[in-house]
Amino acid sequence: MSSARHFLARGSLSDTELKNDIQADITSTRNAQRDLAQAGQHGVAARMSEAVDEHLDELNDANRGTWKPRHA
Repeated sequence: MSSARHFLARGSLSDTELKNDIQADITSTRNAQRDLAQAGQHGVAARMSEAVDEHLDELNDANRGTWKPRHA
């Protein structure tokens, strides 16, 4: 689903589904960051690190019950 959650109305996903989706984004972004760094693409890897930080902030919001979609 990768960030499609931001286009769904709030409450379209259960808390568990929301947290699982965010965690999947964190995992895939970390993997991409690692692969890019290994390939010497350090600038892009740094941007992926920033994306991970955003996902972690999102997960914290979900855990606090304050998460809301960006575009819905």
